[in-house]
Amino acid sequence: MASTQPVHGSSAQTTEFDIDLVGERIRGRSPNHARAVVSVDANGTLRVEIEAANQYDWQLDVRIVAGSIEIVRTFCEGDTVHDADVPAWVERVAGVVGERLDGDR
Repeated sequence: MASTQPVHGSSAQTTEFDIDLVGERIRGRSPNHARAVVSVDANGTLRVEIEAANQYDWQLDVRIVAGSIEIVRTFCEGDTVHDADVPAWVERVAGVVGERLDGDR
């Protein structure tokens, strides 16, 4: 996990996670590895950006509820996506990010 330069303005805070999907037992039609960048902007918006080889880039506006991530809005390549159209692996990666964030408290 490494901090990076802010992605949403000078006051944003970011944290990166490298996620081994095989190691996390995320299987099916999913990549083997993903990178998630979590940022909090000046307005307090929590965003998870997920990148994986040969996959679309996903952006999730989330909130943390009882130690878990709850997805509020989902974007793929900048376009809004309905909940039913989000691949299972993206939701599972978000869950892993939530677990890791909860462990950092």
